[in-house]
Amino acid sequence: MRYQHRINQLLDKLVRPELHLFHLTRSTFLVMGYVGLLLACLLVMSLSMFWSLSYGLMALLIVTAVITFLALNMLVKIITGQETIVCIHHQVAVVLVTALLLKLLHQPVLPYLAIIMLGVGVFIGTGRIGCLMVGCCHGRPSRWGVCYGHKHAQAGFAPYFVGVRFFPIQAVASCLLFANVAVGALLVLLGKPGQALVWYLVVYCTGRFFLEFFRGDPARPYFWGLSEPQWNALVVTVVVLSAGASGLLPVLRWQLAATAVLILGALVVIIRARSPQKDRRYYWQPRHVREVAEAVNQIYPRPLTGTPVVMDVTTTSLGICISASHVPDADGFVNHYALSAANGTMTPASAAAIAALIMHLKHPVQPGELVNSNRGIFHLLVPAQLGVRDE
Repeated sequence: MRYQHRINQLLDKLVRPELHLFHLTRSTFLVMGYVGLLLACLLVMSLSMFWSLSYGLMALLIVTAVITFLALNMLVKIITGQETIVCIHHQVAVVLVTALLLKLLHQPVLPYLAIIMLGVGVFIGTGRIGCLMVGCCHGRPSRWGVCYGHKHAQAGFAPYFVGVRFFPIQAVASCLLFANVAVGALLVLLGKPGQALVWYLVVYCTGRFFLEFFRGDPARPYFWGLSEPQWNALVVTVVVLSAGASGLLPVLRWQLAATAVLILGALVVIIRARSPQKDRRYYWQPRHVREVAEAVNQIYPRPLTGTPVVMDVTTTSLGICISASHVPDADGFVNHYALSAANGTMTPASAAAIAALIMHLKHPVQPGELVNSNRGIFHLLVPAQLGVRDE
């Protein structure tokens, strides 16, 4: 517990939405983006020098990759009305545009394309550090991890998640990306650019597929229990394998195993998602976590007083009815949550999952008691003190 507490404190001190550089205040996310672009250029040019590739052509490919990123961002914003960055979409776009440009210029595709994609990996890996700093692409609620404050909310972080501790999935993703790029660069230095490209794409997609289970940001759509990036990762992995079967890329034994694992994992998730038995993970889905956080957050922006305060009943998309109040009792003060199911009777397992979620969101250090009224309604009781917010 002490080790966990120290890690939490370190992460809380580390994350900051803004940096002060040369008497100027800059978004940490943008700063890390510029740093990532610089590191990517250094890696790309260093590997190009080893392969004696054209610096001019490589510079053109770097500019093309940047333009592809920006153009895709603009296109998505025009279509959806929101600025949404899905890294796997951008990487697929860079692969297609770079390969097409090299074909039109009658240049060897694999050496240039492999090096460019390794540079993209460095850029994204550095960008994930920026995500960790500002709170985007955050993980799921966890006992250890990072806690974002009001400064992050002022910079765009969801205010109902202020004070909630999340698993630092951005840091894990960044470390895996840098390791992925390091192995890919070694393969390039060994004269195997085709294997380097396959390694980077398949390992990235495999890692992204499984890291999605730890993501907690609710913006991504889900279909049959899998998020959009998971479906994208599965499709890209199969396409890379098909390209190998067509002779465009090398086919490696571990690549076959990775593709099989992804397909099997997807089937397991689909079957579990269609199962009538619902467990804790069902109620801790990112979108449902957001709904519960928004509901319980309504009562806590004001200080607790001796006057009973009651929140209107809120029903989530999964049919969970939640009402909350804070009332005095013989021992001081109690936060009271009433939990029930809109359709049918709430099971003890469902009530326990929702109660655990509320405790993590609003009372991470307080003891709580879940009481079954035997009428399909459960009561979560959390002691508190007058004039003190429980966070």
